Amino acid sequence: MITELLHSPYFLLLVGLGILVIGGEILVRNASGLAIKAKVAPIVVGLTVVAIGTSSPELFASMQAAWNGSAGIAVGNVVGSNIANLGLALGLTAIVRPLSIDRGLLKLDWPILMAVTVLFGVLALDGIYSRVDGLIFLSLMATFMCVQIGRSRRIKKNQELVNKNNISADETNEDLPTGFEGDSKKRYIELLVWICIGCVLLYVGADLFIKGASDTARDFHISEHVIGVTVVAFGTSVPEIVASVTAALKGQSDISIGNLIGSNIMNILLVLGASSAITDIAVDQQLITNDFWWMMATTALLYPILMIGEKVNRIHGAIYLVCYVVYVWLALG
Repeated sequence: MITELLHSPYFLLLVGLGILVIGGEILVRNASGLAIKAKVAPIVVGLTVVAIGTSSPELFASMQAAWNGSAGIAVGNVVGSNIANLGLALGLTAIVRPLSIDRGLLKLDWPILMAVTVLFGVLALDGIYSRVDGLIFLSLMATFMCVQIGRSRRIKKNQELVNKNNISADETNEDLPTGFEGDSKKRYIELLVWICIGCVLLYVGADLFIKGASDTARDFHISEHVIGVTVVAFGTSVPEIVASVTAALKGQSDISIGNLIGSNIMNILLVLGASSAITDIAVDQQLITNDFWWMMATTALLYPILMIGEKVNRIHGAIYLVCYVVYVWLALG
């Protein structure tokens, strides 16, 4: 009886979800503490440290699928996760708590995400992601990280300039996270260790969640492609959902939205790049004619939202959720 329970897909789903929640709390708390201690803008932390951490399930799931020759899951996971990150994760997060918009997202990060998304489609036109394509993605990943490091340094220099003009410490730190001052007192090594622990918990939780969800889906004889773009994509996006909702509830909008945009960039450049660098990955025709355009549409929809208002509000969140529900319904249909 106990053995059957431990192997039950529903039990794995619940345990995985519980571990994900704990991992998300640890990751956000210590990433915020790191931002305060290093005086790094939360948006940069969200786009890099948190995004890489929450993208690790996609990375391991796609690399494992590539090794096992499951191309449909490897590529479908990336596309489905990017759709889920905006449609589901951003939608849910905005409904739970509207997110303030950093202008840098519109000027720098959204254009990067859109360009990377277009590149994803262009390189898929020949029907395969080759090792050369993988190296292109990974090279752009390194460039993206250099851009964010430069951005962080510019922000630090601006803060130092403000300090020289005798602005109070409270005013110079107004863009840093609040409520995590206790965590910021930890040593850098402690913060990094806890961030790694949070990422590991997210990976373990996502792995259990994906296994439970995949076993359930296969019981209903769902195809590999559909499992990749829906079940596996949803499972690997749960860390983004948990981390973003947790950050939003703690008032860290920049970490929340930065995590989602950064994760989508990482999914293409790092996850697909590493997977296709291992072995050539065939592209399902349905992915190009259908799923890719959904990914493009959800990415493009973010532009007017960032352009018009000062917040990603509950109406925007509801629109994204409806889009995601329609996408999953059509994929399963």
